[in-house]
Amino acid sequence: MARIKNDLFKFSGTIGELSFSQDEFGTIVKQKAKVSKNRIKNNPRSKGTRESNMEMGGASKAAKMLRLTFLQNRKDIGDRYFSGRLSGLMRRVVALGEGLSGERKLDIRKNGGLLEEFEFVNARPLVYSVGGIKEKAILNAGRNVVVWTSPTLNRKEQITAPKEATHFKFILGAATVSNYEYHADKNEYVPIEPNFRPVSVFTDSEPIALAQKTIVPITLPLKLTEGIAIPDEVAVVTVVGVGFCRNVNGELLELKDAGGMRVLGVG
Repeated sequence: MARIKNDLFKFSGTIGELSFSQDEFGTIVKQKAKVSKNRIKNNPRSKGTRESNMEMGGASKAAKMLRLTFLQNRKDIGDRYFSGRLSGLMRRVVALGEGLSGERKLDIRKNGGLLEEFEFVNARPLVYSVGGIKEKAILNAGRNVVVWTSPTLNRKEQITAPKEATHFKFILGAATVSNYEYHADKNEYVPIEPNFRPVSVFTDSEPIALAQKTIVPITLPLKLTEGIAIPDEVAVVTVVGVGFCRNVNGELLELKDAGGMRVLGVG
């Protein structure tokens, strides 16, 4: 793999034996694979490749499900590389799972700490807008209620707002995703809790004026289910974000492409 520096044309597609694609860092150039799919599928020497592909497939399924669950109730989150970056982290999660290579359990509850600090918009990390956010949300015994308290913030030193912003708000969100396991009969990864419908919930704080010197802590609660505990084989992924608003004739209008959001806990 190689990269083209200062690619003004943003190449994509294939030319001869080379393929071109784009990611957040620019243009990627790859040489087409010369090993046939049939050889990978049947050749004993390709056993490692088959095992890796199987686990990558499971990781991609889980990442897609988590992304779609978040998008159920929040359409304006995530950059164009969200899916690929999340899948990459899920591949690292499955690599820590128990079992034989190619069949290791994707245990998001146990090893999902690798997802923490995942930025929804990689070019706008949460820390660029608000520093000092470290405390994770607290889950109740049934893991269906999430509570998060913001830290005390120094407006001048810890908050970087757009020039036109007059207010900001905290955003707390949570989504569920099942652990996955390899199913020999189907020769693929499947969710361990297929009958539990994934849920996501978001809540925003009241607008906070940026004019004040010290931002006092604010507690945000949210409920994922009504009195139903989250199954043990289902992970709860919590995220914290911040958005900015502008006061226009007494009406607060949300600023687009401002603020950030990241995963802050998996439990």
